[in-house]
Amino acid sequence: TLFRSSDSEGAENARLKMILKITLDVFQNLIISAIGEATLVLKDKNGNASLWLDEFCRKLVDNVTILRSDLKSIEHQEITDTEFLMKAMTEAWESTIQSIKQSLSVITLETLQQKPHEILFEQLCGCWEQCPFCNAICTNTMPGHDGDHSVEFHRPQGVVGTQWYKTDHLVTDICTSLVASDCLIVLSEDNKIPYKNYRQAGPRHANWSIRCDTSVQPYWKWFVSHFRSILEKDYCGKFEGKGTIPDQWAQITMENVIQELK
Repeated sequence: TLFRSSDSEGAENARLKMILKITLDVFQNLIISAIGEATLVLKDKNGNASLWLDEFCRKLVDNVTILRSDLKSIEHQEITDTEFLMKAMTEAWESTIQSIKQSLSVITLETLQQKPHEILFEQLCGCWEQCPFCNAICTNTMPGHDGDHSVEFHRPQGVVGTQWYKTDHLVTDICTSLVASDCLIVLSEDNKIPYKNYRQAGPRHANWSIRCDTSVQPYWKWFVSHFRSILEKDYCGKFEGKGTIPDQWAQITMENVIQELK
């Protein structure tokens, strides 16, 4: 059961804008990096706009869904100045980002007609089913796809308020490490099943493929450490006991996270 604190309206709006800004900053850095790297490949291979477009989309494929067809207007242009191309694309993207930031600056919970992830990803397609444990979104690019849902990286379950049984200790473990453990899923006082058998927990769980893996993305280590007090307040829990945040997580910076995502 998840609990939320009664934060003031102003604090909730400020938190919403902060999360949107952080997410947008991450994507901005990914795009700028992809523009630079694609331009270097173009310069090295003395290629054309089509090659640049291929490289740009390839650099982003693991993090951002961009349809190559949406950028076909530049494919057949003659490019002789690669530095000019990089500068023009960077400035165009930064202009777009500033426009988005201005739109986000006036958003409040009351006026929000779409959820934050819908605002940021409304142009993206794919499956939007969420992991029943950590709410990570399925990475399959086809809505209504065949087979199980899956995601490359799961999140520490404390980010959605999950606590260790009969404690207020938020969980720092991720789904993939829990299915490799001897821990139990508590469905009710009299109904507990091994995490290894998570598919038996219900229909939502049955359609997910969660592989054993103990690694945690640096982003989520940084997120949990950086927003610890907010998570604890929102979910009336603490990162203590089995949910103690490792000291190493606090050493991760936003720059480390962005570098890892490149």
